[in-house]
Amino acid sequence: MAHYGSLETQRVLDDVRDIRGTTVRGSKGEKLGTVDDVIFDHDTMEIRYLIVDSDGWLEAGTFLLPADRVSGDENHEDGLATEVTKERIEDSPQFDKKSLDTDKAWKWKKFEQLFKKYWEEAPVMHMKGSDRIITPPEEPAPAQASSAGGASRGSGSLVDAAKLFPERITDVFSDPAPGAGKVTLRPKSVARAEEAASGVTLLKPRWWEAFENYLRLNKDDIQAKCSQCSSKAA
Repeated sequence: MAHYGSLETQRVLDDVRDIRGTTVRGSKGEKLGTVDDVIFDHDTMEIRYLIVDSDGWLEAGTFLLPADRVSGDENHEDGLATEVTKERIEDSPQFDKKSLDTDKAWKWKKFEQLFKKYWEEAPVMHMKGSDRIITPPEEPAPAQASSAGGASRGSGSLVDAAKLFPERITDVFSDPAPGAGKVTLRPKSVARAEEAASGVTLLKPRWWEAFENYLRLNKDDIQAKCSQCSSKAA
């Protein structure tokens, strides 16, 4: 079972950008707060939630944001952005840091179930700077084969092999020019950008990825300071 924890007062090396202290802004550029801490999976070291200090506008003081609701801020390279509104945050289940305590695992589990349900009930996002709704792309319809075993001539369309096998390498082709009858390799960076544009995922800044990598490199040290991880290892 995955165990989540936060950094609390643990320091990060000076050559690594610490996510804590990063400004989080809303869709209109308004400041929602600053990252106070991160909650991450102690097995994968993947950040799952941000603990954000509201800087006073929220009565509870801090609030929790799912990591998949946050992206890099297009207008501020050193910041983060989200389409989540203050009203949505105010109505979300209130986070209690004590729920992450080792001896209260049941409390965190109960809270997370409630928290996930709240955010999953409203998965619709809007394109930044517009009223356009972003929705995940529909699954492609299965290709219909003709009785002769070829592509369906009645529909007037052919099956594009490049779409069926996007990860195949193209070294076997002498002509590198793309075509419907050829299989091409789509770079991972392009794939991630396309997914973000369609609403499937939100792109994180490079320093976010570097920070997660830092957590992975220091996994043993982090787990050694966690009583729950230590008890599992024993």
